[in-house]
Amino acid sequence: MKRIDFEYYNPVRVYLFLNKDIELSVKIGMAKTFLLISENVLSLHPDILNKLSENTIIYRTQGSNPDICDIDAIDIPQDCSQVVGIGGGSVLDTAKACFAKLLTGGRYSLNELIHDSRISEDHRTKRFHMNLILIPTTFGTSSELTKWGTIWDWKGYKKYSINHELLYADMALIIPGLSHTVPRDVTASTALDVMSHALESIWNKKNNYITRIYAIEAIKIVLEILPKLIKDLNSREYRLKQAKASILAGWAFSQTQTASAHALSYPLTLFHNIPHGYACGLSLGAMFKYNHSKNAVVLDEVLAIFREKYGDLKSTFEECFQRFLADCKIPSRLRSFGVKETDISQLVANAFSPERFNNMIYTLSKDEVKNIYEIIL
Repeated sequence: MKRIDFEYYNPVRVYLFLNKDIELSVKIGMAKTFLLISENVLSLHPDILNKLSENTIIYRTQGSNPDICDIDAIDIPQDCSQVVGIGGGSVLDTAKACFAKLLTGGRYSLNELIHDSRISEDHRTKRFHMNLILIPTTFGTSSELTKWGTIWDWKGYKKYSINHELLYADMALIIPGLSHTVPRDVTASTALDVMSHALESIWNKKNNYITRIYAIEAIKIVLEILPKLIKDLNSREYRLKQAKASILAGWAFSQTQTASAHALSYPLTLFHNIPHGYACGLSLGAMFKYNHSKNAVVLDEVLAIFREKYGDLKSTFEECFQRFLADCKIPSRLRSFGVKETDISQLVANAFSPERFNNMIYTLSKDEVKNIYEIIL
């Protein structure tokens, strides 16, 4: 039997618009639509919903990281044939969850859909008659390009993923202009999420030739533009480049998923409410050395990119990464977010998310996880 070197599949049709004043009605069409949009996005871009069909039912979301019970309580009209999500990663993930419920006739809870993928599989033929359109506004999560969505259980202090091939969007509408109003902290956090996706797809057991090309290009772009974007949030050029980096990193980790840096991030968000991009990005420098021991050839290329910008031939990746964070004026220590040394044991106990933790080429021990948290404390 011939050995397969790698497989690549991403069915999302991507449109990149340089003008934010596009008419969404042209892309959304006349189908009866359930549209989820961030209240914040709507207040900043009040014209975005102009000329939509009267068949559009609008649901306004508030805040980030919605709870599984809140998503389950959303009343989704079952005669809709299309779901549209406009907003940051949380809105897009919520749109995917709503689409999964619509696809399965509203007969199942999110908990059932998360834990039994066969339910969605049984509705594959129905999928061809439905559309999912995702429109990001923050350019970090790349949710518009992946088949999974993050779901939080704040009462149980757990993070879940709803995951199925049928949850790939039909279209991703990339409009960099929508991010011009995104504040500094969100801009920095989402860009760090892009860096996390790129690096974690490289030191991933499922990495391949194509994903590495996308990931390395995404890393180069973020290193180039983030320090400049932080100082000039209104720059059309830098916003466009961040959107492109998010696309590239999304194409990379849509094949590999994320790995241990994301696993270590979940308790930081659950117990300390640290924004996702910061939570998964701060450990990247400390985690590099473990993966370098497993694949020096590929990671030497990454190290050279960081050294060129933030070091010299003797600089470690951790040193370069810390200089990058400092250049972007991004907090590099967990203490900045209120984490204390006494919290580390709880973080370690909740960091071993099997769905992410086992993806990394180096398998961390509990002592090594503890050491990483201590390094970045």
